[in-house]
Amino acid sequence: MEEATIDVRNGGLVISLDFELNWGVHDVFRDGQYDENLLGVRAALPKILALFEKYDIHATWATVGLLFANTKAEMTHYLRTIPVKYEEMLYAAYTQLEHVGENEQQDPLHFGQSLIEQIIRTPHQEIGTHTFSHFYCLENGQTEMDFRADLQATKGITVDQIADMKSIVFPRNQINPRYFTACKEVGLLCYRGNEEHILYKATKFTDKNILLRIGKLLDTYINISGHHIIRLEDMQKEAFINVRSSVFLRPYCAFLKGLEGLKVRRIKAGMLKAAKEGAYYHLWWHPHNFGKHTDQNLAILERLLQYYKELNKNYNFQSYSMQEVAMLCRQ
Repeated sequence: MEEATIDVRNGGLVISLDFELNWGVHDVFRDGQYDENLLGVRAALPKILALFEKYDIHATWATVGLLFANTKAEMTHYLRTIPVKYEEMLYAAYTQLEHVGENEQQDPLHFGQSLIEQIIRTPHQEIGTHTFSHFYCLENGQTEMDFRADLQATKGITVDQIADMKSIVFPRNQINPRYFTACKEVGLLCYRGNEEHILYKATKFTDKNILLRIGKLLDTYINISGHHIIRLEDMQKEAFINVRSSVFLRPYCAFLKGLEGLKVRRIKAGMLKAAKEGAYYHLWWHPHNFGKHTDQNLAILERLLQYYKELNKNYNFQSYSMQEVAMLCRQ
């Protein structure tokens, strides 16, 4: 990734994407229910990258380590080194191996090497980690030792492919502060924390409830929880830097298409507040969110990137990856 020239006097737009394919949803969707979205990543991801290049966007792609594998045998080798024993073993990645093909040509749902190469070739893109096995850091049964093994598996499979990773996004946003030391020991500088509001508190996968889901949905269109802009001085207080989330870019929904304008307006308001106050606004989503209704989702993204360019012109609002923000904090 190319280094950016950073002006500490100005805030900016931070973008991160959780790149996981089926490793991130195998415990949610069954029997091919989500295959259209996952297969659609093959078409959506290059178009996202094209928009990023068009608008000079720096972004972090938090990537599941399994996607770096070239063969099923390579996946199996590394998964054997991670002894995680969740109480709900459906969460464990190795339980899915029986459904995995031999390589990316046979199985585009579980392999991602060609997509990773496209990201690497695009200017200003950072490859971060989303753990090796989409590891859940709060679920019952897993331990810090298991998590350390997962980190080492990522380091092992990527050592000859990319520079050392500096950013981590915890799967399901299950932030576990007890694991920060392990992250720093392998060279990670920063993580994406959750919005500071009860709606976004880190919880176990099994602890999610319908009221929280409704609250988050409403917050997409109406400002319930605030704009969650991030200030440099707050990030600098932490040894393991929290480049906190501001908003999830919820994908286009045909049923709620009449509300898409409200969603865009809400995000723009947060971006404007950050630009005026010299703060940072962190937007994130999954590539598979754009795998369906791809044109509609890309159109919404382009509206936001066009607005970013306005803010860049009027307020010198910049574009950052998570790593670049962490390096700015270190200056």
